[in-house]
Amino acid sequence: MKYEGEIRLVGGMEATSHYINRIREQEENVLLIDTGDIMTGTLTSVIEYNGVPGGAMPEFLNRLGYDIRTHGNHAFDLGQANAKAIEGITKPPMVLANLVYRDSQELFCSAPYHILNKGQMQIGVIAVMEENFMTEVYPKNVEGLEVLPFIPTLHKYVPEIQKQADLVIVLMHSKFYDGERVAREIPGVDVVLVASEDAQFSEINGVLVSSTYGHQQTLGYLKLTVKQGEVVGHTHSLIWLWADIELSPSPDIVSLVKEMESSIESEYMKAIGQTDFDYKCPGYDSIENSLGNWITDVMRWKTGAAIGIHNSGGIRSDIFAGPILKKTLYEVSPFRNYLVTFELTGTQLKEIFERDVERGRDRLQISGLRYTYYPKYSKPFGKRIEFIAVGNDVVVEKGEIRLPQKIFTAVSNDYVVGHAQVKFFGFQAAREKNTKLPLNKVLEEWLEMNQTLVCSIEDRIVQLEPIR
Repeated sequence: MKYEGEIRLVGGMEATSHYINRIREQEENVLLIDTGDIMTGTLTSVIEYNGVPGGAMPEFLNRLGYDIRTHGNHAFDLGQANAKAIEGITKPPMVLANLVYRDSQELFCSAPYHILNKGQMQIGVIAVMEENFMTEVYPKNVEGLEVLPFIPTLHKYVPEIQKQADLVIVLMHSKFYDGERVAREIPGVDVVLVASEDAQFSEINGVLVSSTYGHQQTLGYLKLTVKQGEVVGHTHSLIWLWADIELSPSPDIVSLVKEMESSIESEYMKAIGQTDFDYKCPGYDSIENSLGNWITDVMRWKTGAAIGIHNSGGIRSDIFAGPILKKTLYEVSPFRNYLVTFELTGTQLKEIFERDVERGRDRLQISGLRYTYYPKYSKPFGKRIEFIAVGNDVVVEKGEIRLPQKIFTAVSNDYVVGHAQVKFFGFQAAREKNTKLPLNKVLEEWLEMNQTLVCSIEDRIVQLEPIR
């Protein structure tokens, strides 16, 4: 990553082990906590280890000596059975209080909270999942599950925990403002650790709320001074996991890293193409993105669809100048999404992009069409899309739909199509067909044929200046 103008290596399990070891050398009582989502973005999180796909990831945390863990939404990328298998090979206790089976209301996780002993203290740790969990995961992977509202759930359990513990810590796989809400509304909580990837810290009514940067870039460090069950002082910082220094990781971590590298090297470390440029993945707040343009172009190339659509949040890694490894493509598209074709009318196209502007997050990357729009604050919903063209067909002009009934073929990934009605489109698409073509395999096929990746911003999506 680039840090203060300098390119530096960051992350990896050996670096994580090194910095954890340094902390343990300096501090007597250390509580090591995982707030979820170790199961995404790398090949290690999907290849089989000891009979479990992704099983090396919890094994790394076992060897790092984590004290307690919870599930993130990406624990379900390979389905419920895999999430349970991951829990089964995890040595530290796993807690999650508000994810239940819909019919029985029994907890998915083995326990809602756990009481840990550290020094002379009893520490209660409870975890809750984001309330929009069901739309963050491929629908079939969460069938039969339900997320309970986290505020009533914490009201239920925190008084129970207080009877057994000196301190209460809440783990939240959600947004930072949700953590701040817990600090305001739930009596008895001392610390809220939020998996929101934004490295924020606040103190509200004496409750400490903290998050780190995601993607294994930092460790959150929170040192508490506690007297008679009350936090009377604290030190907060982020520890960057720099990997470009001389590291001293634990031998069992080194051995597992080498084992994983050996598993990956033979198949995934070969170069299948190259590029002369750096391409950044879009992130959830991007609009048009170069990689998004390439990926949606490739989706159309493979299926022959007139329109390609892909959510920004499904593109997870950068591609840098030089050889492009097979491994890189699996990190760019790590979710094993399949291509799904369907049909859209002109009216539906306008509806999709009106909703895209309204949602304002996880925007849709596109191919085969262009559109212009006014920003959300300047016009009401339904009046923001000014122009849409699919090839030579002008579908919307000056905000009016010119081809309301014309049908266009489209292709997207199974996550977008699975959540089309609730999250992305506002309706379920017609004539859906799952091609069973894995997106990362299709990207690999295109690159092997073409060898060189060149993509750019092409003004496929243009924001107009508000009329004053």
